[in-house]
Amino acid sequence: MLTKADDFPIHQTPDPIAFSGTDRNFYDRYFFNGTTTDGEVFFGAAMGIYPHLNIIDAAFSVRIADRQFNLHASRHLHMERMDTHVGPIRVEVIEPLQRLRVLVDENEFGISADLTFRGRHFPLEEPRTVRRNGPRIVQDVTRLTQLGRWSGWIRQGDLTITMEEATTPGTRDRSWGVRHVGMRDPQPPATPLEFQAYWFWLPAQFDDRIVHFYINEDGEGKSWNVGMVMIRDDGSIQHIRDARISPEFVPGTRFPRSATVTARDDEGGVWRIEVETGRRFFLTGLGYMNPDWSHGLNKGPLAVGYDEIATDDIVQHEAPYQHSQAFAPVRLTFPDGHVQAGFGSLESIIMGRHVPSGFTTMFAVP
Repeated sequence: MLTKADDFPIHQTPDPIAFSGTDRNFYDRYFFNGTTTDGEVFFGAAMGIYPHLNIIDAAFSVRIADRQFNLHASRHLHMERMDTHVGPIRVEVIEPLQRLRVLVDENEFGISADLTFRGRHFPLEEPRTVRRNGPRIVQDVTRLTQLGRWSGWIRQGDLTITMEEATTPGTRDRSWGVRHVGMRDPQPPATPLEFQAYWFWLPAQFDDRIVHFYINEDGEGKSWNVGMVMIRDDGSIQHIRDARISPEFVPGTRFPRSATVTARDDEGGVWRIEVETGRRFFLTGLGYMNPDWSHGLNKGPLAVGYDEIATDDIVQHEAPYQHSQAFAPVRLTFPDGHVQAGFGSLESIIMGRHVPSGFTTMFAVP
């Protein structure tokens, strides 16, 4: 089947662009977040395309003080992957790899927005991540990450919030490949791996550079996907080695209250990022682990929904709130002892065993 994308010179196989290999879990995704530097407003947007499910969905969410407002939308894709609008939500690429726009039209739920992201550096291509569950691929993903600044506005009810680049840092990523989407597989592989997740993601911005850190660990605490990259405003890139994170958890939960990231450069110098967390932003508002708006579900030809979260009331580490980001003031200590302050967002999801943290079962806390 030919679609609009076939008129662009972007083919990777002899197939039309509508066909993406044979794995039903193939996806192609936008993700955005931003925060005001006072921590009072935190917003996120996401859009996912699932060619083999013929579904596209999107969400826009904003936390204002202690309340999070979540708008969800889903529709049938009709195999047109260039049509990036879902109900009131759409994404526009203004300047590829540099400027993108997120728009939310006026709707019955009272959330609307017109926001433009401008990248601070050329996007970072993370190493391809491959993960198997026995014989089956469960993750085969390429991701680009870019930190930048936002301008525009968000409207919630009668309140309009103006975003200015000087006070609204943020991050976007684009990922594509294979990971679970849609309904659960009725027959997983025999003798499957234990279900377990330990993930931290920290993009942070400073006066003259950005730092991006991420890590996955297995239940024994062995890292299988980890990186830390520093990009200066002059365009120079430095990969920092042996990156590790030491979180301190809110008592009785798996939510990080603070964390320290350490790593070494090629000369042996030690870099350290100290992270404090503010109010949390729950990614269920963007569909992650959301039982009603999980990524790739078939909600019919077009569906739009809405919910709210009183964020300060979520004090237990329970479904569907295990996956969160938090406004994060940060301090970067250079090998020579020099310190820079900045802002970032700390994402985490911890489920199942993680021996170094004292987590022995799926949801137990020390």
